[in-house]
Amino acid sequence: MSKSVEVFKGVVVKGIQKGSEIGFPTINVQVSNAPKNVVFGIYVCLIEIKGASYNAVMHYGTKSIGTDDKWKVFCEVHVFDFNKDVYGLEVSVNLLKKIRDVRQFESDEDLIKQIKKDIFIANKYFKENA
Repeated sequence: MSKSVEVFKGVVVKGIQKGSEIGFPTINVQVSNAPKNVVFGIYVCLIEIKGASYNAVMHYGTKSIGTDDKWKVFCEVHVFDFNKDVYGLEVSVNLLKKIRDVRQFESDEDLIKQIKKDIFIANKYFKENA
């Protein structure tokens, strides 16, 4: 696997559950050390939880759904093949490649289509860099 771009560390906190609602649950990381040079976007990443590493995609940026604070920065990680309660744990997120910029979607259906594309791109990346 190629060397990571940057590393985020933080504690897993409860989010608004939007990802779970549309079939793509996320781990919401309250970032304590966001690297200054990382721009908002969707990334291929590895997340380390309790010493184990998992393939994932991450949304890093602000969002307009489910929050009154439109300027708050969020780090949400969809972990492949993972379904454990990790609230309160400290995790590390290793960014590997930026997939695209953050953008708004007209509907949940449009968002779901894009998430599926992002996951496809991430899986291709992991296969090519195994």
